[in-house]
Amino acid sequence: MPMGMADRAILAATTAWCLLRHPVIWNRTYGHSGVFPDPARPASYVDKFLWRKIFDHNPLYVTACDKLASKEYALSICPELKTAKVFWSGRDATEIPPALLVGNVVVKANHGCRWNMMIRSGDVDMAKLLRRTARWMRCRYGGKFGEWAYKNARRLIFVEEMLIQDGVPVPLEYKFHVSNGKTAYVYAARRDGQGNELKSHFDRDGSYAPVPPGSGSQWVKIDLPPSFLRMREIAERLTAPFDHMRCDFYQIDGEIYFSEFSVYPLSGKGIINTRLRDLAGDTWDIRQSWFLSTPQSGWRRFYAAALLRWLDATDRQKL
Repeated sequence: MPMGMADRAILAATTAWCLLRHPVIWNRTYGHSGVFPDPARPASYVDKFLWRKIFDHNPLYVTACDKLASKEYALSICPELKTAKVFWSGRDATEIPPALLVGNVVVKANHGCRWNMMIRSGDVDMAKLLRRTARWMRCRYGGKFGEWAYKNARRLIFVEEMLIQDGVPVPLEYKFHVSNGKTAYVYAARRDGQGNELKSHFDRDGSYAPVPPGSGSQWVKIDLPPSFLRMREIAERLTAPFDHMRCDFYQIDGEIYFSEFSVYPLSGKGIINTRLRDLAGDTWDIRQSWFLSTPQSGWRRFYAAALLRWLDATDRQKL
């Protein structure tokens, strides 16, 4: 059905509502992209993440943002996968059995991102560990930037094994950005001996995708493993329920280890490689999202219908 004046009015009113109701995350998106955001009519990669934060509250995002639940989900879909073993979980780090902290482990928050503390060979500052974990337990991750799904992830601390390769924590991670069941691009990150992160982008077929000149010395060409195609197939299986998701893996001795999902990678600000960012935006069809495939109520019902007609009209204009 073509768009009419009523649809245009609904979309314009929704744009105004987004600006008035969510000025902080709106301004953050503008600061990252330099383009005035339009989450009511999301066409770009960046706008789609802002739209996801405001509207697309898929209950499965909570599972994806809950680190322990995401491990269980990944193994239920792909039992052949491995993941770091969890030795303990709880709400108070003072209850961690001391014997667990004598080796190589990682202490993490279940409900946040980059809230972790690595312990090598039992070398742990307990006062620092207790301060940090207590702060994690007091805080809600992502609230400032609209990352809704972390709100309902269980607030827990857990201890898991540190994945070791060649005597050091596994340095290389592969991050698959999957749109509607098909990988859009791959991001690989490798830590060097000084803890610096070296980065590389790849097309879906594994072809190296150089970044623009002057992007920085951290961008290098990283070799993909022989298991790349298998890893890609697993990523696409695990992310099948989502219209867009990032799925991360490690590889150790030929075995693929699930790391985590990311519902809001880089908080949705996009990547430096504009060609891949635009590709991901073009292949990401939000008509497959929870918000647009599940009946909504109230004014959101009218907005969802208007947005679907706008998306259909936009597609017809591209033909």
